[in-house]
Amino acid sequence: MPSRDPLACVVVRGGDVAALGPAIARLGASWDSQAVVLARLSQPTPVSAPVVHALVDLLHDAGCAPVSVGSTLHSYDRDRGHLSVTDLARRAGLLGRTPRGRSYDVVDLGVELLDAPVPEASVLSGQQVSRLWAAAGVRVVVGRAVTDLVHGYAACLATLLGAAPEVAGANPADVAADLLAHLPPALAVVDALSASVGPDGGRLPQPIDSRALVVATDALAADSACAALLGVDRSASLLVERSLRALGAPSGRTEGRLSTLEGAHSAHPLARSAARSLAAEPRLARVLSAATGGPDDGAQPADPVLSTVRALLTPLVVAADDPAGHLPLTTVLGGVASLRQGTVAWATGADKATVDRREVPLGFDPAAYPDAEFDGLPEFFAPFDELLAGLPVGLPDGLPDGLSDTGDGMRWRLVDGATVFEVSRHIRADFDAFVARVDVGAGISLMADYLGGRRVILADQSGGSTTTDGPGESGKDAVTRTRQAERNLYLPQPNYLAAWGGEPIDVCKIELVERGADWHRLTWRTVSSPNGSAEFDDGSLTFTRTDSWTRAVVRGRQLFALPTAWAGIDLAALPELRNPLLEEAYRRFFTTTFDNLEACFEGREFRIGRPPMDPTEPLLTQSLDLLLGAVTQGLGDPPESAARRSGDSAVDSAVDAHGFRHVRGAR
Repeated sequence: MPSRDPLACVVVRGGDVAALGPAIARLGASWDSQAVVLARLSQPTPVSAPVVHALVDLLHDAGCAPVSVGSTLHSYDRDRGHLSVTDLARRAGLLGRTPRGRSYDVVDLGVELLDAPVPEASVLSGQQVSRLWAAAGVRVVVGRAVTDLVHGYAACLATLLGAAPEVAGANPADVAADLLAHLPPALAVVDALSASVGPDGGRLPQPIDSRALVVATDALAADSACAALLGVDRSASLLVERSLRALGAPSGRTEGRLSTLEGAHSAHPLARSAARSLAAEPRLARVLSAATGGPDDGAQPADPVLSTVRALLTPLVVAADDPAGHLPLTTVLGGVASLRQGTVAWATGADKATVDRREVPLGFDPAAYPDAEFDGLPEFFAPFDELLAGLPVGLPDGLPDGLSDTGDGMRWRLVDGATVFEVSRHIRADFDAFVARVDVGAGISLMADYLGGRRVILADQSGGSTTTDGPGESGKDAVTRTRQAERNLYLPQPNYLAAWGGEPIDVCKIELVERGADWHRLTWRTVSSPNGSAEFDDGSLTFTRTDSWTRAVVRGRQLFALPTAWAGIDLAALPELRNPLLEEAYRRFFTTTFDNLEACFEGREFRIGRPPMDPTEPLLTQSLDLLLGAVTQGLGDPPESAARRSGDSAVDSAVDAHGFRHVRGAR
């Protein structure tokens, strides 16, 4: 029985650009205002000019004027030696006029920007996007069907990233999902007339005569269809996977055959997994991208180190679609990723100033939780408070298993496998002066090992952000309540788990902030963990007036996931090992947390980490070259020999950004 779902995507097989018009008509799309076509211009596999020109003609026929075609210059293009959107467009054959004589403007969408018109929960909140894209009456995105070493494939969502400058510290998948949610295209087209396949068809072109087009009113539907044509799971793309998680599967039906294109093939899954592991570090991801294939036509000459890395990597990537041929690439990338993991583990425990901070979206919809869920948080946590209240201070040694009071402001017990705890400190500060400088509502971001997050204050049903109980706002017993939602990222806890592949703690929470005359309290409950790092991370932070000081108390219930390497270890069976480790970890974390509160009060810097990588900063080629040299010793073909075969005589020594010359000795 035919589906009654509305048509959302049309797949045309065995056609040419003439099929665009009928496919768009099948979707019932119609427009008559200013149009912006966001096209894949990146070398060496831009979208074909005939596809863009056919679209421009169709837009003009529909009454759209003016029509602009362009993108934003991102680090991918700069790293490969391209400095101008106009030049990229020219090399793609887009010169401002179609063969039918219809004119269009070639534009750099990264030049004229405005503050992103998005909600506070978005990773784009406080960032900028293209003014043209945001204001366009008709938005069209045109990608090309290409395979990708890290993502499996790339199509419309990868192209949609050109609607905004890169966001430092943000995962591109989060940016793509929010662009799709808040500034979506009205039409998405995938140029698969000549799909580029192989281990990394986007950077190492292997065109096939595929003669296919995908036209959709939903970019997710278009990318899903493209994945099917290339024989790849649509969720292989982190961009698509994140958008599916945030927005759900595309609605509507797809018309046309989705069988794999003849000749389509991609990287071996093990090679892709190794590449993805390395690409988790943005700086290394950029070098991997720039050093695969090339040099591109019209690109600026690469520095000698990038040429060295390119000479090593490109032959390995070319062979990476074969069941045996992928092994050298998997070994090299896996080795570099392992060295990177070791560096991250060391920094997590010993040099936290070198860890990158993060930018993330809120990660959930707080409107899915009624006001009563927020207002009931103190009642939700009260039973755990009672468990701690029954634990007297200063108990003798030899406490029962799972019950402890350290005698230094910390006490804890185990409940259903989770740690329920309390820690406290008297801070030498007048309460009124302290709470004027230290906002309890921002308390989680003041804790130890905080990498980044997002906090959104929610309006109540009357449109305000706070409610007041008691005799009046100026009354002694008045309590104001504010509902908020938050997402937090921390270093792996305890820090030493990073050495075994422990993930950062990533948790989404609903929260209630209460402020009385003599106490301020933040209570929270975890509603999800995007990376599965926590089952429970609930608690409260309370500031209370004392005779002359301020008492800060943190109570919580926590159960964090152990890394895979610890999966076979049952710490519950070894309380003599578990209890000292647990107490020491909590003592370290909350000693630093209370130190942070005092530093915040005194106006001193306390946050760990460094600002995330600026997308315009130079490639980290020197460091990667040294890592690759270490990893490839056992392959019998070190980087410098590969480079000599390619004719590069400048690789025996290279000058880094600080003026030091690096010279490799014989192995």
